[in-house]
Amino acid sequence: MDKTIRIANKDVTVRKTFGTELRYKRQFGREFQTDLRMILAMRSELTPDLANEKKAQIVMGVETEWMYDILFIMAQQADPTITDELEWLDRFDSFNIWLVFDQIFPLLVAESKAAPKND
Repeated sequence: MDKTIRIANKDVTVRKTFGTELRYKRQFGREFQTDLRMILAMRSELTPDLANEKKAQIVMGVETEWMYDILFIMAQQADPTITDELEWLDRFDSFNIWLVFDQIFPLLVAESKAAPKND
């Protein structure tokens, strides 16, 4: 499934397929689902009523490199000419990775909603 998102005022197409998780593991040596669960856990802590100072403590206390890696894999799937993660990231001014994940989150969890029912 493809989606066009905005990163630092640029349109970027990302893709989530059945192969995304395997590509992620092969390229970065980490489990996609494990990293996705970390995102879900952090998102659940960042409730709207939480004080900004507490939100900052949660966000600053987290290593976010794997979030950039997930974003890169998804962009690379949509555009195979993207070959180097750092060169690709250098195309952008700074951006808030959490806001980007708000845009791609529906793609990341779409398959769990489409799971077949056991009859």
